[in-house]
Amino acid sequence: MTFNEHLDRWGTHSAKWDLLASPMGREALSLSVADMEFVSAPPVVQAVERAAALGAYGYTEVFDDFRSAAREWQLREHEWDPGAESVRFFPRIVQCVAALCHHVLPPLLGRRPRIMTLIPAYGPILEVVERSGCELIRVPLLLEDGNARMDRALVEGALERADLLLWCNPHNPCGRVWRTEELEFIGRAALEHGTMVLSDDIHADFTRPGRTPYTPLARAVPPLWDSGRLIQCASPGKTFNTAGLEAAAVFAPGALGDHLEAAKRSMGLHNPNYFAIPAAIAAWTRGQEWVADLRHYIDENLRFAVETLHGRLPQAVVTDPDGTYLIWIDARHYLPHRDSLTAACGAARVAVSPGEDFGDEYAGWFRVNAALPRVELEAGLHRLVNALTHPPK
Repeated sequence: MTFNEHLDRWGTHSAKWDLLASPMGREALSLSVADMEFVSAPPVVQAVERAAALGAYGYTEVFDDFRSAAREWQLREHEWDPGAESVRFFPRIVQCVAALCHHVLPPLLGRRPRIMTLIPAYGPILEVVERSGCELIRVPLLLEDGNARMDRALVEGALERADLLLWCNPHNPCGRVWRTEELEFIGRAALEHGTMVLSDDIHADFTRPGRTPYTPLARAVPPLWDSGRLIQCASPGKTFNTAGLEAAAVFAPGALGDHLEAAKRSMGLHNPNYFAIPAAIAAWTRGQEWVADLRHYIDENLRFAVETLHGRLPQAVVTDPDGTYLIWIDARHYLPHRDSLTAACGAARVAVSPGEDFGDEYAGWFRVNAALPRVELEAGLHRLVNALTHPPK
């Protein structure tokens, strides 16, 4: 299949379609959950088909071929060599956060940790922190002219108190790819204050031509990596549309990696999903050409979507992301009431991710996913902006 072909995911137990879009009916379009409406790379599909053809789906394990594939992708795509010995398998990055909150940091600190993050932020990670009983220090990003930036004084002050910084690069939902000097600021401050950092870089493979290139924090600030207080997280899940297979590579040096491995066992996380390992290896060893084509398609979709939203919603603040396939929109001018977005989406039959998913402060904001065939993106945006500018009575 090409990126322009329709993919019918109704009736597949899809969270995006069968749960979130289904109240709008089968004519709905979904610009919500951050997975893509594209078939995965041919090598990944072939690897899954080969595994399925066996007909026996017993327990699997993580071997050196997974570690080597994860390392080689970082080295080839991002010019960083984490060393295969630093690779730890987790099904999902959010589970690594849970491991830190519940099992790794409390024994080291003798108390529940204080955890800092920039907001808006990915809701399930915020939920894990809050449910763990940890103190969550929220530092708001500033959105100016469609670009998100840090308030460095606020960040520095928060890092003085925090035991762990949850970093995200590229940022979800704002789409910022952090510049090297910004990464150096974060790394220096973390080292100065003894703050551990988890860098969730699940969208790292989605950067745009001519924009800020992605740099792993470990490459920008080697002393932070060498200190044993940095965890870098990667996954083929977003890049290859394999989130449901659940495979992440958590790069953690030395004793920190051992602590995470022990925590994973305490959480009952043992063998990976039967399809997770062959799919990840195929993605990271044979998927490079497909990803290059995907990046070009996503870039064109983002360019179209941002121009459309700017033109049709002139009173909204629309991010023009450096990376990800996501657009963050301050539409409070068009959404005066807490239920206005629900009403507009219902009238348009278009699902988006509401701002409250990224923090209670963000009612009147929403996130759009541009990773779908262009004709469907065009139709979804047309229907959505019509509903926003001509709200239902």
